[in-house]
Amino acid sequence: MIKRTYLLTILLIVCLLTGCGNKTEKMCRIEIRNENNTDVITLEQQSQADVDDFFDEDEWTECENFDEKLASEYVIELYQEKTHTRVQPDKENAYEKIMEYTTYKDSDIVKVVISKDAIKSGGVSEEDLTFYYKGSEHFFSALNNVLK
Repeated sequence: MIKRTYLLTILLIVCLLTGCGNKTEKMCRIEIRNENNTDVITLEQQSQADVDDFFDEDEWTECENFDEKLASEYVIELYQEKTHTRVQPDKENAYEKIMEYTTYKDSDIVKVVISKDAIKSGGVSEEDLTFYYKGSEHFFSALNNVLK
């Protein structure tokens, strides 16, 4: 389990530092969907500080047991601006998905899946990119504030 935690930490650092040589900060977009994918709330032009404050992941604790019977409530997708290249950028696909979070009804458990698109080297299974945490009170409060 510790190995998975280190892997997640390394992958998050790589994802967040991609393009650090750029003069401008990469902006993020957060999309929040309900379990039926009928309502979508989008938070555009989020700075890294905004993302860090919203998720408050420093206060999350890893879960070793996950109840498969939990019903999902919200899916939160985190997108980051793609690294600009000399090739003409595709305006419609300016963002790439880097993380997906799933919350569950009547639970503080959050499933975190690192997007395979964020791992440029490939060869990593989805199971190795999936983690379960107990989300912080701050995260759930921020989520509820956005949903109002």
